[in-house]
Amino acid sequence: MREVKSHPLCSFFLALAMLLCLLLPVFQKADRVDAADASNITIQMHDLKTGVAIKGGSLVVYQVAKKDSAGKFQYTSQFSSVTKSISSLSQDQIMTADFANTLASYVTANQGKLSGVSAQISDSGEASANVEGDAVYLVTQDTAASGYEKMNPFCVVLPYIVDGKSMSNIIAQPKMKKKITSLPKHPTTPTTPSSNKTPTAPSTSKKVKSNPRHPAVPTIKENKKTPSATNRVVKSLPQSPRLPQTGQLNWPIPLLALLGLTFFTWGWAAQESSER
Repeated sequence: MREVKSHPLCSFFLALAMLLCLLLPVFQKADRVDAADASNITIQMHDLKTGVAIKGGSLVVYQVAKKDSAGKFQYTSQFSSVTKSISSLSQDQIMTADFANTLASYVTANQGKLSGVSAQISDSGEASANVEGDAVYLVTQDTAASGYEKMNPFCVVLPYIVDGKSMSNIIAQPKMKKKITSLPKHPTTPTTPSSNKTPTAPSTSKKVKSNPRHPAVPTIKENKKTPSATNRVVKSLPQSPRLPQTGQLNWPIPLLALLGLTFFTWGWAAQESSER
């Protein structure tokens, strides 16, 4: 019987194929982690009364905190000087107007020193920013739209959890108000001298004390559509490259690994028999 000899490179390539098959689960797991970590914030600007889209202006999104190994939020290096602790705050406490105003005041005090993601508001009244998950973000309006006041700053926790459901891509709908044009002051009308016999009637009007206005927290809901961000990075915000989740099936992995091992064993046995 004629002896069949196997080329030495055959065994090498078979072993390499087997190694790649064994590493497939590792690569696939890394893809799933990166895809799950990618998040998006979409802001929809609409008139509070008419619901008409408000175009123009720009927003800035700052990464305020990230989760540590214990699962608690810790300030990033840019916000490490904020005096109010964040590690003990819940999602609801972080997403209050008071906490957002505290962070916004910090940003104003450190203007020009902090970096964030800037997003332009489109003609449809939307702005979008791709961000990282497991983080807290402050959203502020850098430039107001024509005829409107600036949006009140607000905080977002990602993923946003409501009713046990985790959301990585969200839509925020802040309440926008038009600018109030101040009326010109009228000159003071001279007072007509009154008769001494006619007593001055007491004023019945009461002064109403104006309550301090608390900025309303925007409406947050899940973005079920695939977000398309049009943001640009101001200075530098740490962002890891993201890989899309391909939906690859797991069942072929052990089959390919077994097939590679079979070929390797066959090649190794063929090489051993040829050397005898």
